[in-house]
Amino acid sequence: MTALKYLWNKHRLLLLGFSLATVLTLVFLAKFIFSVIYWSSHQDVVIETWMPVGYIARSYDVDRDWLMQQTGLPEGGYHPRLSIEDAAREAGVSFEEMRARLLNAIQKQRGQ
Repeated sequence: MTALKYLWNKHRLLLLGFSLATVLTLVFLAKFIFSVIYWSSHQDVVIETWMPVGYIARSYDVDRDWLMQQTGLPEGGYHPRLSIEDAAREAGVSFEEMRARLLNAIQKQRGQ
């Protein structure tokens, strides 16, 4: 405890900087661990209406921009958080048809 007291009295900025760096490191470490655990159990999920294109691309391990092109929407119609249901509505097709279109494209991309 005396070492901490000494550092606080003599090197306050250094101690605060080190503490801030430690906290930030722990936050990013926790975020990384959560991401690894989450995505390891969410591979090839069943496509649902609420899912954005980016989520599906991450789950199926394909490029998000490429998958967005497979929706058939015009280039200007790209929205990062566009759900599959909204993409189907904008493309003028049913959700089931959009899901089938994306799954077929993913299978072709993977070579299955």
